[in-house]
Amino acid sequence: MTTSDHPQDADRRQPMDPLERLAEIEVPPVPPAPTFTAGVRRKLHPRLLALHILQFAFGATAWALVHMTGALVAFFRYTLTGTWPTRGNRR
Repeated sequence: MTTSDHPQDADRRQPMDPLERLAEIEVPPVPPAPTFTAGVRRKLHPRLLALHILQFAFGATAWALVHMTGALVAFFRYTLTGTWPTRGNRR
């Protein structure tokens, strides 16, 4: 038996499974409520605000531009041809 095949060496080796490694990590205690709340306000709230602004800028604004473009196309079509789309062709 070589030194690497010794049963005690198996205990000293790190586990290969990530879940087993996570099971061995020490978790720090939860900070007191005022400190925890202040940390959430300082770190999370600005990120949520930025996410909401990005969603509005790229989601709602794009949606509004699509519908505005449809209205402008209908306006120019009516101006140039004098006909309004039939009810079946409208969106």
